[in-house]
Amino acid sequence: MYLLQGKRQVPLGYEMNAHPASTVVDLNRAIDTFVVPVRDKVCPGEPFAIAPHIGQKLASELRKKGVAESVGDRLRDLDLHPYTVNAFPLKDFHARRVKEQVYLPSWAHTERASVTCRIADVFIRMTPQAKNLSISTLGGGYRSAGNTPADHQKMALQYLKVVAHLVRLEHETGIRITLNAEPEPDTTFECAEDVIHFWENHLLSGIPELAMTLGCSRNKADKMLRRHWTVNLDACHSAVLYRSPVEDWKRLDKAGISVGKAHITSAIRCPKPEQNPEAFAELLQHIEPRYLHQSAIKMKDGSIVRLPDLSKIKKQDLSSVAEVRTHFHVPLSKARHGKLLTTRDDAKTLLSEALSRKKNPPHIAVETYTWPVLTRGLRKAEQQKKLVEGITAELRWVKKTC
Repeated sequence: MYLLQGKRQVPLGYEMNAHPASTVVDLNRAIDTFVVPVRDKVCPGEPFAIAPHIGQKLASELRKKGVAESVGDRLRDLDLHPYTVNAFPLKDFHARRVKEQVYLPSWAHTERASVTCRIADVFIRMTPQAKNLSISTLGGGYRSAGNTPADHQKMALQYLKVVAHLVRLEHETGIRITLNAEPEPDTTFECAEDVIHFWENHLLSGIPELAMTLGCSRNKADKMLRRHWTVNLDACHSAVLYRSPVEDWKRLDKAGISVGKAHITSAIRCPKPEQNPEAFAELLQHIEPRYLHQSAIKMKDGSIVRLPDLSKIKKQDLSSVAEVRTHFHVPLSKARHGKLLTTRDDAKTLLSEALSRKKNPPHIAVETYTWPVLTRGLRKAEQQKKLVEGITAELRWVKKTC
């Protein structure tokens, strides 16, 4: 759907990584089964902005002659308008076990850059009338897999390759695409300070090489880097680490780094778990085998204890715990999640900030990719119904909140 902010129409969709889409058949099925029914409930008869997930396998199929164009024609026939793509997970995001695999390949590997360039190519072929598009992507890599200055330098090199490709695409087509690196717990970029350090120590030092690649001045290369390499702030990711996404945005502003996309998302929080055993029991029910749920525990003395996955909470002594937060995206439509609380207020403040930006406004998307996990065990028809109803309620909440 589109939100009206003054004279400006702002596209708002949800990240379609909630649905399997490894092939064009899968993508079309997701559109028919979920996207169109959601549109018909939220804004019947109106254009609907969508945010597809395109990974490695789907990108390869879309590269074939006429395929991307055919998909784009079908979307236009349905009055569906892709404005942003989620290219964070490149592998099968609906495998039985995803966990750390979601970060592969990292930006230290040429494969991440080459696949991202292919995604940009097919995205433009799908949307030849577009002016501004965005691609959200992994922020570096998983820290335990490599987080040294040498790793960061390799990552910067691959990011710069994609920036050069996006500059050429804009020159050829007139369509600007921003690459939006997404901070997330336990990755190279957890917060604004990590992004700024990477920017100042690795990306900016690559400007001379970028200038040579593009055949332009260093000043022009610097402008192109800032035009095409931006950040995707995710409210859930910030909140898990007890940080404000808006404060991080201000830090990025000060460093001259743009935010090109904002994920309006909500995490789970469980205050005083020892005093709330029923809520803590519900928290434990969110331990599941597919996705990684990085967690952060605020102790009563104010210190923070980090856990790589929610399952590690079982070993924690709760007597000194003030609050537990976990990277488990939950629906925006409710302030509570069962007996648990959520970080929806952070999502609301990020949404307000994003909509207030008149100059270089970011793309906005809802990203509750856990719907298949939250509806696990239901019969297929009932699960489909719950997903449509749930996503509809989230988009209505966003519209009402604006």
